[in-house]
Formats: sequence, C-alpha cells, structure tokens
Amino acid sequence: MSNTQDGFQAHGIKHSSISQINKWIGSPSVWVSEYLFKFRSPASPAMWRGIFTEQAVADTITGKMKIDEAIRNACKDFDGKTLFDDGSSAKERANIDPMTRLAVEALEPYGKPDFPEDGQHRVSMDAKGDGWKLEFVGFIDFKYPQHGLIVDLKTTLKMPSVMSIGHQRQRAFYQKSNGNTDVKFLYVTPKKCEFKDDGDVNELMAEIKAHLTRQEAFLRLGDKELLRSIVPVDPDSFYWRGNEKVRKELFGI
Repeated sequence: MSNTQDGFQAHGIKHSSISQINKWIGSPSVWVSEYLFKFRSPASPAMWRGIFTEQAVADTITGKMKIDEAIRNACKDFDGKTLFDDGSSAKERANIDPMTRLAVEALEPYGKPDFPEDGQHRVSMDAKGDGWKLEFVGFIDFKYPQHGLIVDLKTTLKMPSVMSIGHQRQRAFYQKSNGNTDVKFLYVTPKKCEFKDDGDVNELMAEIKAHLTRQEAFLRLGDKELLRSIVPVDPDSFYWRGNEKVRKELFGI
C-alpha cells in the first residue's frame, strides 16, 4: 500500500453508499466478499418485488402508463427475474398489485414528481476524515419540488412501528444532501401504507462518518488477502442467506 494513499484509494473504492455502510455494520465479512473480492449476493424474490413495485408506481404517477398496465408490466418483468427460485416467487408476485395501488393512492395528492429520464435522482456528498476523502452517493425515488418533499418507497410484508436504523441512516443522508427539502419514507404492505420520518439527522450523519472512519482504518491494515484472514465472520447473519457457497469458499466457515 502506498503511503500517499488512504485505505479507500488503496483498494480502488471510489465511493460509498448507505447500502455499503449498512452491510459493513451488519456483516463486515459480507462487505469484504462483495467490495474487495467482487462477489455479489443474489437478489431474492422479495427484493425483486420491491424493485418492480417501485417501477409500477413510477410508471403510474408519472403518467407513463395506466395503473393496470403498469402492474402487468411489472409482473412480467418480475417473472423474467424469478424463473428459478425456492417457491416464494408466487407469493411475492401477488404483492405487487396491492402494494402498487396503495402507494399510488398515497402519492397521487402530491401530483406528478420531478422524474429524470433515467428514473433516478443521484445525490452525493463528500465525506472527509483524517487523511481520507470519499464521495458518498445515493439515489432518490420521488422528488416533489413544488412541495419541498422527497419520498422514498419501501415495500414490506409487516408495517414497522419505527423505521429501521438502516433506513434512518438513508433518510438522514437524503435530508442532509438536499438542504431544506423534507424527506419521508413511504412504507407499503399489501394492506396499508404509512409515511415515516424517524431519526435525528445530525446524530445519524455523525454515526455514518464514524463507521466510514473505522472502515478506512481497517482497509489501511493491508491487502485484501490479509483483510480476509482477520475480518470476523458470522455464518448466521441473514446477509449470507443464499450465498453460503461464497462464504465457505472465502472464509472456510
């Protein structure tokens, strides 16, 4: 490792994100496997359900399609991603319709969102520490400048009473990177939906920086082979579900 490089630069890491930080916190060994050894965890039917529900909602509230057509199109795309799975696809596919309708009903009063052609608003901030600097990036779902509002859509089977800490971090970053714009998360289940905005933004942003500082210090210790040999491995972490073969190949556990 060059003395002029920080830990991120030494490992070719040019930016970070909330998903990276959440994975680092939840399972450092999974983070090492994905971001240093380039193994990617397979997407589950639940993840595809969320992706294609969001697609159907976006197609509807931007006026691209009528809601029934948008749902049919989303289900077709879902089918293309879940040809081979453990049998949970049918249940998740069935959730796309009610989740889309509930989310559209909740968002319609705000009018048409500002929606770029590629479907994503990219936001970024520079995170800085002692001897390191890293771009922190994210992508916003729906932006309503006329209301000073950003909405991120989250699909779930059970409505949480409070936002998860991972989602609170994400909301804090979106809030901090967008000035005075209000940021709310719209949680939608097959039966209901709720807006939530939990968490202290400044405290959460300070926490994110603290985790980045620890991550950079870890990366400074040596090359990826050394880091693989010392990172703690939790084989019971849900982050390893569906990726057990990679875990055993990399860590022997």
